[in-house]
Amino acid sequence: MENTINLYCGYALITLGSEVEGDDYREVDYYEGLPADCLDGLVRGKLFIRGEAEQLLNIFKTSCKYVEAAGGYVLNALGQSLVIVRNGLYDLPKGKIELGEDPETAAVREVNEETGVTPKIERKLIDTYHFYRWGEEKEVTIKKTYWYLMSLNGSQATKPQTEEGITSCIWMDDAMMDDITKRTHRNLKTLFDLKRNGEI
Repeated sequence: MENTINLYCGYALITLGSEVEGDDYREVDYYEGLPADCLDGLVRGKLFIRGEAEQLLNIFKTSCKYVEAAGGYVLNALGQSLVIVRNGLYDLPKGKIELGEDPETAAVREVNEETGVTPKIERKLIDTYHFYRWGEEKEVTIKKTYWYLMSLNGSQATKPQTEEGITSCIWMDDAMMDDITKRTHRNLKTLFDLKRNGEI
């Protein structure tokens, strides 16, 4: 729905906004430890927090570490999608935005570093949000990722960035979509659905 923001957190999906569709949501109140409880598996399922979505998001940002990343959904001339395998899961190329870097520049740089190809940005797609833990202190982090549709003309050899846990780069036909979405991150399924529904 419009004016809602989805936050993917462990086994939970937290939706922020004034209303939500579907009777499988459970309305809850915000509390500071909610992301940690979701990551620990103590809270699961589809949760709804009622309120102005951006204001609620800012509350989460102040209670967690906040980082921004950018990535690309890359298509070649045949309409195939560029997918990577990272740490055993299908993924899309993305990475953290560096200091002083704009999201578009970061997205192209990260795609190039992780796959070896240099695409061209066509347009902005969506933003996704997810929580994770990192480091010895297990600090809860919320990451915003800016996603861009990119195109690649001609043939460029792919080269997976193995030091980042990437073992292969695959040009995915649409017929492979169902298999890939069974072994990917939940927030990325939104992007694959755009391709499946003809919006990419």
